Amino acid sequence: MPAALSFAQFQKTLVRGRIDAVYLLEGDESFFHEEAIRLLSGAVQPEGSGGVDRDVLRGPEASLAGVLDAAATFPMAGERRLIVVREADGLRCESADDLKAYLADPNPRTCLVFSAVRLDRRRSFWKALQAGCVRVDCTPLSEARLTRWIVERLRGRGYGVGDELAEAIGAAAASLGLARLDGELEKLMSSVGAPRPIEPADLEILAGVPRLGDAFSAARQMIRGERAAAIGAVRDLLRAGEEPLLLLGGFSWYVRTALKARSAAGRRLPPRETTMLYGLDPGRIERFNREVGSSTPAQLREALRLCLRADREIKGGGSRNPAHALERLIHRVGRLAGTPA
Repeated sequence: MPAALSFAQFQKTLVRGRIDAVYLLEGDESFFHEEAIRLLSGAVQPEGSGGVDRDVLRGPEASLAGVLDAAATFPMAGERRLIVVREADGLRCESADDLKAYLADPNPRTCLVFSAVRLDRRRSFWKALQAGCVRVDCTPLSEARLTRWIVERLRGRGYGVGDELAEAIGAAAASLGLARLDGELEKLMSSVGAPRPIEPADLEILAGVPRLGDAFSAARQMIRGERAAAIGAVRDLLRAGEEPLLLLGGFSWYVRTALKARSAAGRRLPPRETTMLYGLDPGRIERFNREVGSSTPAQLREALRLCLRADREIKGGGSRNPAHALERLIHRVGRLAGTPA
């Protein structure tokens, strides 16, 4: 069976000069679909080659028979043709037999790309694609993979960024989608200028990322039971135009990291083993344990559960006013510390 590749693996194959005959891009992350098509366009048809051998079709407006007829045609000007079928899940297909025949012996002078958010796995069309082409995973990134993506995106252009800062950006901006986040990172690099390490203060440039220092300070106050101060800070951030869900992302990251630090401190492992297990260096563990005061791991786990509850309230419409959901979260978590409002 042909390969199923992560997006990073797909990129590496193109860097090595390998271009396959047929690709299926599948998943909810539109950024990966667009980036894969852009990368394939550059690999198949170098700059200046013109668009005579490039066809972009929409599945609902095309038929499988017409796509395969085009794919069987040799290029007119360059070495290869590129045929992209967007929204391939809407492609008209009465029978997959012709597709199976093409996949068994594809035109070596054509690169055929099917792009679909979802395909009905019960259809013979999808089963044939799965069996006969290279599949590229375009699903949204997990939290850990998003952090790594941010690090690679910035460091690849010469801008240093610590894992902690990248993780915080990812937690706060996870709801943006990669296309918007990528645009914000481009704006960040342009504003910073010559490559240098990214600092927390630089992140005020990012429209989709809250003022992390202020958000983390409010989260710390919340955990310590300083409810009035935390609510005042959140109200100031909301008045400044920060988005409630992004603030909540920053809160969740802080609570989760504090929980890891508290758990790591309780185990008293050697520094190297602690860093490998929890992703925290001893300095960060000491700082977070100092910041969260007497909070226990059980309290922090409950605080994280309450953050998830607030997320559901805001996203699911359980709260008509997201600001009220955040304030309820602060009161609920603050009460865990046993201090008055």
